[in-house]
Amino acid sequence: MEEGTLMRYAFANVSSAGSQPFPVIVMEERALALAHWASRGLNGVHSMRALMESWDVNARQLREIASESATRELIATVGVPLAHLTIHAPVAPSQVYCTIGNYRAQLLEAAVDSASHLDAQEVEEHRNATLKSIEERRRTGEPYICMKGTSCISGPHDSLRISQGLTSLDWEVEVGVVIGRRLKDVSSIEALEGIAGYCVVNDITLRERIFRADMPQMGTDWIQSKSRPGWLPAGPVLMPAWNVEDPSAFRLHLSLNGESMQEGSATDMIFGIGEQLAYLSSLVGLEPGDLVCTGTPAGIGTHYSRYLRPGDVIEATVDGLGTQRTKCIP
Repeated sequence: MEEGTLMRYAFANVSSAGSQPFPVIVMEERALALAHWASRGLNGVHSMRALMESWDVNARQLREIASESATRELIATVGVPLAHLTIHAPVAPSQVYCTIGNYRAQLLEAAVDSASHLDAQEVEEHRNATLKSIEERRRTGEPYICMKGTSCISGPHDSLRISQGLTSLDWEVEVGVVIGRRLKDVSSIEALEGIAGYCVVNDITLRERIFRADMPQMGTDWIQSKSRPGWLPAGPVLMPAWNVEDPSAFRLHLSLNGESMQEGSATDMIFGIGEQLAYLSSLVGLEPGDLVCTGTPAGIGTHYSRYLRPGDVIEATVDGLGTQRTKCIP
């Protein structure tokens, strides 16, 4: 699970020697198929999608299995080193949502960048006005959330293809939230109780296509700018919610070719995870396995006037959830 990983246990979606992906439990960098415990009443042990669809039923058994000393001994003796397996995305959702503009520092950074032509006093006034508007939105507004296609999801170490002509492809490390039970018109507290687990995601975004040049009056276009195949690396693991003491304490990091670009904390979210899920549940409802990407901290490529190109290597980390490594190819 690499650096930044909380070493208790987690779940992953892996394959071996060309097999179909299957869910495993991971302890101390070793993995064992959940199918081993099918007789214990686990449902859907042969695919991550099926496992998640029955998560509310499976959760109790999974916690019991993971807590048993016999399980740790079994994995230590017959488990396979995770490094010997191909790791796939630990999610197979029917719906994917992304929360936009949800970190204060990222919005303040964008505001200051847009005012770079002004003098120092005017920049500070612009920054203060932005901060005031952020806090007003926090008091009276709602999350801004878009959909992203499920075909975007790729594995944590898959390559990212950058087609010729894509000159503003950008990174966004985020905390991914995986739903564990049906949520409809729930409160923030109830929403948090309905989370199956968390994973690292990188919401790849084509900045030049967020707004349609041919239809500027229509606003944002999230299909062109966010929803192409491979534009949502996820994983390496699914950390169950019961192993996360405080999701607001997650720290996020992203480096490009070894250079730190993003650093932030989920405490900087304008709308917390529970609030985002409660908002979505009031409009569309959420189903087991659905994925919600919860916003990105400061340090996106637009700030640096530096976008992704073939040969780049992105490493995205959320402390406690592991690190994904993505190489950009032509």
